[in-house]
Amino acid sequence: MTPISRVSHSLMPVLVLILALPWMVSAESATEFLINGKPIPKIVAKVNGTKLTSDLLKREMIAYRLLASRQGETMEATNEEKVAQGLLMKAIDDELIYQQGLKQSIHIDSATIDRELNNIQSQFPGKKLFLAALAAQRLTFDVLKKKIKKTLVKEEFIRANIASKVQVSDDKVKSFYNQNTETFMKPETFKISHIYVTIPAEGDGDADSPKDRAKAKEILDWVINESRNKIKKASLALKNGKSFTSVAKDFSEDPKTAAKGGDLGFIMKNQTLPEISNSMLKLKLGEVSNVIKSSLGFHIIQLNNKIESHILPLVEVEAEILNHLLKLETEIQLKKYLSNLRKKSKIEIFI
Repeated sequence: MTPISRVSHSLMPVLVLILALPWMVSAESATEFLINGKPIPKIVAKVNGTKLTSDLLKREMIAYRLLASRQGETMEATNEEKVAQGLLMKAIDDELIYQQGLKQSIHIDSATIDRELNNIQSQFPGKKLFLAALAAQRLTFDVLKKKIKKTLVKEEFIRANIASKVQVSDDKVKSFYNQNTETFMKPETFKISHIYVTIPAEGDGDADSPKDRAKAKEILDWVINESRNKIKKASLALKNGKSFTSVAKDFSEDPKTAAKGGDLGFIMKNQTLPEISNSMLKLKLGEVSNVIKSSLGFHIIQLNNKIESHILPLVEVEAEILNHLLKLETEIQLKKYLSNLRKKSKIEIFI
């Protein structure tokens, strides 16, 4: 994963949540910024002379409340001060790392920042919604660009100075695998092919007047009957010995699989419609189902292969485990680095 994608991943959820919870945004914007009933000074901290403002802390508090609300949690007034202190300490740590990155002349060019900004904006339905999300969190384009820049500088510093020095032995990877084998259990999978004939979607027959509704129902009933006759012809062709691949090519209306003989590849039981899943579980290898009716239409499936649930071998998950352990060890080393860096820095906190 590139640094740019990590930035999008960290910024997007909060911006989207702001749009989903406008009532909270309005409440935040309309009131004075208080923590536990106390007003907050304009400067909440200084890090080696660099000022951290109350606006920064308020943005982080808004984001925290939104995410907590999304998870069904509420922040009690008595906990506000503790949460604010935690968010401020994170902002201080971010500033410390950013300052170290600047000392090493880590440079993020404006084109990279603009690409990231455009990448974030493109994930909104329109520019107005994007601007509304920014305004709600007290963000401007310039502030967001600075946030992106600081994040990229911080990540590059960590990559070059901490992550690059982290090592994980093969024994640790094997030990993690042996202690967490259930994590690597792959569910039962089924390789199936299908023949699919569509029917009108629910609601396609809606009309304003009783006369129009009756006419629409008549047409829908005719279409559904035609589809039923088509799937019956496909079923008869299979019973007469025609290959499933050939029948799928002749009758299936699935544009993605018809030309491939209806091949859907391997799927798990929860990756398809319940009606198909229930039928699939009852089939023997090579067996063809009866006609299956679902909300989407008519189906016939064939079970081509089946792989029982099993624990993935180490060789298939080794890279995943290694990346996981490297990330954990990097976080440990980063905490140690920050602990030492704080001792060497002049940090003033005013809340």
